[in-house]
Amino acid sequence: MKRKLYIVFDRFHSTEAGGLISAYVSFVDLLKNDYDIEIISVIDARNENHASLSQIKVHYLTKKDFFPRLKVLVQAAKQFKIHIVLKEIFNLIKYLAFIPVAKKKIRKIVSDQDIVVSSSPAASMYIPKDIKFIQEIHTKFEYFWGNHKLGTLQSKLMSKPYITVFRTKADMEKASQYFNSTYSYNFINKELFNDTVSIGEEKRKHKIIYMGRFVKEKNLSKMMECAKQLKKQIPDFTLDMYGTGVLVDDIARLIEENDLSENVHLCGFCNDKNIFDNYSLLWLTSDFEGMSMTIIEAKAKGVPTISTNWGDGVFEVIHDREDGFVENTVEDIVNRTAELMNDKELLINISKNALKNFDEFSKENAYKRWIDLLKGFEGELE
Repeated sequence: MKRKLYIVFDRFHSTEAGGLISAYVSFVDLLKNDYDIEIISVIDARNENHASLSQIKVHYLTKKDFFPRLKVLVQAAKQFKIHIVLKEIFNLIKYLAFIPVAKKKIRKIVSDQDIVVSSSPAASMYIPKDIKFIQEIHTKFEYFWGNHKLGTLQSKLMSKPYITVFRTKADMEKASQYFNSTYSYNFINKELFNDTVSIGEEKRKHKIIYMGRFVKEKNLSKMMECAKQLKKQIPDFTLDMYGTGVLVDDIARLIEENDLSENVHLCGFCNDKNIFDNYSLLWLTSDFEGMSMTIIEAKAKGVPTISTNWGDGVFEVIHDREDGFVENTVEDIVNRTAELMNDKELLINISKNALKNFDEFSKENAYKRWIDLLKGFEGELE
């Protein structure tokens, strides 16, 4: 009989919500033959799209959705929208007041011999202190143990884990001086991709892709400035942007204001990983990331990335000037893009390197790391 493994979310988000859920779709696929995996969602999220994990049993701890929207609260306060402020404050109070109730419910679901993996410090606030669990961190170390107010608050309120798993070696090394930590890269199951890799083909010419959420930390206004400047050098380039989020309308406005409608296209959510076959470059202008799933997915199709320096981990997923480029200014991003678009041989070489280096993030490597970690953790439960 397989041992139970519970993944705990404060709110089980939609499979359209970005890299976090994509990571757990891969995680479930990785370990489903070794463990009986179930999900615990503190907040009811049954209205979300969970198609990719529909085979997994989900325990909802409440039928009410009072997930606090802190960004909405701050924005409403700035605009003196008192009714929205009061609503979100009330949701926040209910969210925090539910902590002791949720702990009792989780204690009834989880036995002392079960493995518990928390998806975030916010989820760990609801895990009883007498349950040993593994904490995953999907953003950089500084978000929870630095100067970010919300992240720092969550890390202080959460129960103490047995071990914390970061997405990069760099973040693990920062954390190791304070608590028990390790790392495991995000990974991709290459079986999700077809065997076709169209490096150097005409259909990729001058075509850039962005795939991710439309949220503040992705700094998409900077990407629009890059597009505006690139048009001066490569007038026929295209940038197709896949994803959803609160800033879609803002980006649509910037596209219109900068006369980019023929070059930049908003394409909505896309779950087809083979879409990368149609592009020569991936752009990423994030202020911070944990370990970008999109860069890894692009590598699987031989698509190199031009990215900002969103943290020390960027140099673990991009070998600068070998299989991609780390550039910070708009000018450098634009000039590097134009250089690659004008030098087909250089672009092909960089693309081949990206494809070759994908193996660092393979399912096989991730499986070995996780099995070693979980078997060691099981020994702690005996």
